[in-house]
Amino acid sequence: MQSEQRVLIARLSFALGGDRDTAEDLVQEAFTRAWRDLPRDLGSERQRAWVHRTARNLAIDELRRRARRPLAAVEEIDGIEQLAAEPDAAREALAALTAHERFVLLLRFEAGFAHGEIARLLDTSEDAARKRVARARATFLNAYRKTRSDPTPLVLLLVSDDVPEPYVRWLEHAGARVRELHRGPSERELALADGLVLTGAGSDLHAGLYGEAVRMPRGTPNLADDRVDLAVLQAALAIDLPFAGVCRGHQLLNIASGGSLYQDVIRDGLTPVGHDDGSHVIETTAGGRMRELFGRSADVHSEHHQAIRRLGRSLQATASSPDGVVEAIERTDRRFAVGLQWHPERDVGDPGDRIAEALVAAAQARAA
Repeated sequence: MQSEQRVLIARLSFALGGDRDTAEDLVQEAFTRAWRDLPRDLGSERQRAWVHRTARNLAIDELRRRARRPLAAVEEIDGIEQLAAEPDAAREALAALTAHERFVLLLRFEAGFAHGEIARLLDTSEDAARKRVARARATFLNAYRKTRSDPTPLVLLLVSDDVPEPYVRWLEHAGARVRELHRGPSERELALADGLVLTGAGSDLHAGLYGEAVRMPRGTPNLADDRVDLAVLQAALAIDLPFAGVCRGHQLLNIASGGSLYQDVIRDGLTPVGHDDGSHVIETTAGGRMRELFGRSADVHSEHHQAIRRLGRSLQATASSPDGVVEAIERTDRRFAVGLQWHPERDVGDPGDRIAEALVAAAQARAA
């Protein structure tokens, strides 16, 4: 048995690029499975072949997993601290967790395991694994928020190809700490944030996101990048992260909720009035947040040629232009998730500041 074990470890270590520790773990797993599942009526040579095949398959699975995501050492869970606004508070919060809570956080946020993979590792159902991860994340965030010294909410600013400085000033003036990102935040970054803003852009969203062919594009629509941003927004909505989408971000919120767009408001017959550049009036809907913030109407700065066609699920249109363009939407099943077809970051003072202040208030409530 020991000589067979040495042979297998050497073979798997070579296959794994010299990673002897992992090879030893996989061989141990192969022998455990043999003790549990190996048919006893097989001859010795067939039993040996069964063990070798099992060990080889385990090594193949490990190589496939590494191809999907880098290997993370257990000690690297402290990497979560590097994304926190206050690393010392993050370390203290991690220390307050149980070993199992730290372990599932490692698997999900450091090693990047899917919930199904965690379920198989813990020998439980995928739903149970999802709940364990959620509980561990909630416990960590509660501990982190209690120990950090600065209560200022952290808002992630996901920038497409728009100029970020006006958004930063807009959010900071409302009392937020802003982290500017030019790529999709990781699930860890979303979990540590208190709010998310998606900016406008010079290029259209790719019509493939809502099942159409691109007919009349502005800029260079990029389906791959748009899918990344869509996944980020869906992840933020899943954890009820306060969200504001501006122009492109507004349209993406509708798509994330199952809606579609007019690819051009004039050529698609929505309105004869161009919305490419300039100020216009919006009229708010009774019962919506926009009515609370602005009253019945407000002047806003608009710059777009696409607009919402089919409204997505759980969305309410809460402001429109006089010619019928949907100018604001709100998710009715989230604490704060709004889309604004106009550019509030360009409106110095009211009404733009009211949106930022409402977002920061929701972020502050989540951080408390």
